[in-house]
Amino acid sequence: MLKDEDHIQQLLKSMSLNEKIGQMAQVDINQLCEDNPNEPGTKRLSEEKVRTVIGEHATGSVLNYIQSGRPLTPTEMRKAAIYIQAVAKNYSRPPVIWGLDSVHGANYVHGAVTTPQPINLAATFNKTVAYAAGKLSAKDTRAVGINWLFAPLMGIAIEPKWARVYETFGEDPFLVSEMGAQFIAGIQEKDTHAGNSTPSIAAACAKHFVGYSASHTGNDRAPSWIPTRHLYQYFLPPWKKAIREQNVLTIMESYTEVDGVPNVANPNTLRYLLRQQLGFDGVLVTDYAEIRNLDQFHHITSSPEQSVVHSLREGSVDMSMIPDSEARFRESVNQGIANGTLVEDRITQSAERVLRLKAKLNMFHEEITMDNSELATIGQPQDIQDALDMAEQSIVLVKNEQNTLPLNVGESPSILLTGPTIHSLVYQSGGWTGEWQGVPVWDADKYFTNGSTVLDAMKSKFSNAKYTCGVDILGHECEDPLNDEPDPGTGNGVLDQMNGVYGKFKNWAGLGPEEPPSSMEKAAALATTADIVFIGIGEEAYAEKPGDLPDHSLDLPAGQYELVSLVKQSTNAKVVVVYFGGRPRLLRQIVDFADAIIIGFLPGPMAGQAIANIASGAANPSGKLPITYPMYEDGGGLPYFRTISDICTKQDDSNPLPHYEFAPCPVQWPFGFGLSYTVFQYSLLPPSTKRLQYTPIGNLNSREPLKVSAKVKNKGAVAGAETVFFFTFDESRSTTPEYKRLRAFEKVYLEPGAETTVTVSIRIEDLKFVGPHDDTHLILEDGLRFRVGIGAMTDCREGDKDSVLCSDVVTIDAGDDYIGACESACELWASSGCSEHLSLSHQKCWNLCTSISKKNAQYLGEGEDGWGWNYVHCLESIVWGFQELQSFDKNTQCGKMTSLCRNIFTTEGNDSFGHGPNVPKAGSLAPDRSAVVIALCAGLLASFLVVYALRGGFSKHRGGGSVQFTRVSNEDALTA
Repeated sequence: MLKDEDHIQQLLKSMSLNEKIGQMAQVDINQLCEDNPNEPGTKRLSEEKVRTVIGEHATGSVLNYIQSGRPLTPTEMRKAAIYIQAVAKNYSRPPVIWGLDSVHGANYVHGAVTTPQPINLAATFNKTVAYAAGKLSAKDTRAVGINWLFAPLMGIAIEPKWARVYETFGEDPFLVSEMGAQFIAGIQEKDTHAGNSTPSIAAACAKHFVGYSASHTGNDRAPSWIPTRHLYQYFLPPWKKAIREQNVLTIMESYTEVDGVPNVANPNTLRYLLRQQLGFDGVLVTDYAEIRNLDQFHHITSSPEQSVVHSLREGSVDMSMIPDSEARFRESVNQGIANGTLVEDRITQSAERVLRLKAKLNMFHEEITMDNSELATIGQPQDIQDALDMAEQSIVLVKNEQNTLPLNVGESPSILLTGPTIHSLVYQSGGWTGEWQGVPVWDADKYFTNGSTVLDAMKSKFSNAKYTCGVDILGHECEDPLNDEPDPGTGNGVLDQMNGVYGKFKNWAGLGPEEPPSSMEKAAALATTADIVFIGIGEEAYAEKPGDLPDHSLDLPAGQYELVSLVKQSTNAKVVVVYFGGRPRLLRQIVDFADAIIIGFLPGPMAGQAIANIASGAANPSGKLPITYPMYEDGGGLPYFRTISDICTKQDDSNPLPHYEFAPCPVQWPFGFGLSYTVFQYSLLPPSTKRLQYTPIGNLNSREPLKVSAKVKNKGAVAGAETVFFFTFDESRSTTPEYKRLRAFEKVYLEPGAETTVTVSIRIEDLKFVGPHDDTHLILEDGLRFRVGIGAMTDCREGDKDSVLCSDVVTIDAGDDYIGACESACELWASSGCSEHLSLSHQKCWNLCTSISKKNAQYLGEGEDGWGWNYVHCLESIVWGFQELQSFDKNTQCGKMTSLCRNIFTTEGNDSFGHGPNVPKAGSLAPDRSAVVIALCAGLLASFLVVYALRGGFSKHRGGGSVQFTRVSNEDALTA
């Protein structure tokens, strides 16, 4: 019990219905603002609106940043938070919790250091980086009096067109699980060293439950089309990690529809999956205006009032993000209770969860004042250095012909920098930076207080560097803001010098000097005098739906391709292409034109210095691709864990159709790919066993994992960091296996000539897959054979199978009587407490269930799942439903398990079809009528119980130290 539990229960008893509804309402802070008469063109909090909404209406939460017309200072933001809490206290209301989209650092706090976007954090493959980024985000957000961070995004990025790819931790479920969990841990760590700083703890908000990233068109908010088997096998593991291991305090549902049902009113995802199966009992908040969207966007209700009632009745939302009228939300709930479509217990349950969240965050005990030590730490030098370290580790070098990079600083090479992203803090930072869609390009100086563009950083490191814009971000003509600046030491303007070079270029090309040069031609002309050309390409800043690709194509604007092509054709200089963008745009011919390519994604304001350090050799690139980089528009070869049968035909331009030879679908660069300035040599040591024993009975923690070790040696002349990947390759199984799956990774740092051994443990639980007889449960398979391979490029299926980087075959020994449905059923009996209550040992349960398979094996395959998956689903409905109660009577619960599903004590030896030991022989196609009746009754009853639980039928009212940032992660670095 929490120390505040008694206080919460007393509050609930004293609160009116409207006050409870107020705890479920979250209003946009900008609803509470007014024009500021003291500063025309800006906004400020309205005392009258705050008193009305927070004080009189008892609204319990606000969100967003104050869009004042200029960035508010941290002091101004904290004063706003203090004022809101003071009004709530004056009206005897519970504290007001303020939520903010601190996606990559405290990105709405002016002066705070923004970290790289999550896709970049993933590219580091360094769990310590994710932890440090979450901790920094929380520190600066708490400093302004806000203790609820709407981060991280736990979706898997399997659709490259999606506008929110950069908010994810990549495409792999394991990578997303590990990095997301550490980000959550960093946010939610209690600050014990902050002195008088409050709030002392923040809540993470994992988002968006569930399947949002599987947009079937690539457009944001498009319906999610997810096979149920994929939902359980790939999309749910990150959520299990966040909920069960990291105890994430809050979750946000998603804008999307799953199987045609909007998530905000989806009983399957929000009740059955989230609340019952995953056991989440924290606060579930909607995404922005999502309840209102039920009638305005999804069109499954006919009015805003009906939308409120429908969402609360069908789903399990605790708090609604309200963009306009909190009064309408309150009135709709009251109306629903008055006409019997809602019950007050439903409102009390959500209000209780919200109050308990506030108690966990110490909000009933901590008073926010201006006497705060953390304000002074916003933007401190250490934070800037940490963000630079993160950015450097996230940069991915994917091409480096003839060691184009690093450059020799001492030789003072002549450098030309051009392209739309080479001189833009906005384009290297992306959306959710300063403003929702990112700071407008023309307003960048007003927001950014630290960092540098690639141009500025390169000029500070290389004395002979020049700039011209080339093209704008849309590939059109651009104007050089620096043309009138004189060159140091010459007094001649860049434009004058460039025009002279351009004239020679035009005459050489036979075009004559008459026509004024285009900006692209100017760049090509200047390139003729350079030793090396850096071309920055990429995307505009965007977030969410406005980031949809207008032509639904991953191609960059044509002018960007043309710029690279023209520069390459006009000069013998080496060409380095730097890409900044939130998703993998197709590079096409650029790959051939460029001598070196850097995939930067969105490293943030420190990207310029990070690129300059890598270009000069001051930093050795160590980033790896957290997503498969596509080569073509169709998405072939994506994601990397596609099924082995998802293949293409080998294209041969010299031969016409048809093509008969099968081959993997080509991609530009695979998941995990990334180059270094040094060479790492691997050797895989034999796994701990060739036969992995699995006992489905007993303590999960007692099952021995598979231990795999690899020796890694730095064979080069410079120090560097390397991510060691461990993949598994299933040979065959009862559902088509993935080509490979990431099972572990570790980043190590090695001096030249140094060697280390990396050992990882692969849990046998993580080797499970969704079986063929039920599409919602993970099972094992006795005799399943697999190999372990190390390295992103290692293929233990084809030519590398006998490589030293691929292990011998490991076989899973689960016993010839292993049955997945029996394992699930017996685990449910044990977890419910009914095994002990009814003296049903795990061993006896297992024997009762598995013996059926042996007895019925000769009858048309019946009995191969023991008691059957229908029985498992029935048990889940009862066990998980009762687990939502604060307490329960085992006699009642255990009685329901035997009476409503089936009485396994009196039907010993019968399978789910009612067949016992004396089943008809094979060929007798008509089972007796009693068996049919039993089967039909069991199926109907199970279906009824599942639906009843989905609709909330069982749901009742229920009452460390600082981790220092390190450049390279290992398990020890993650412990406080």
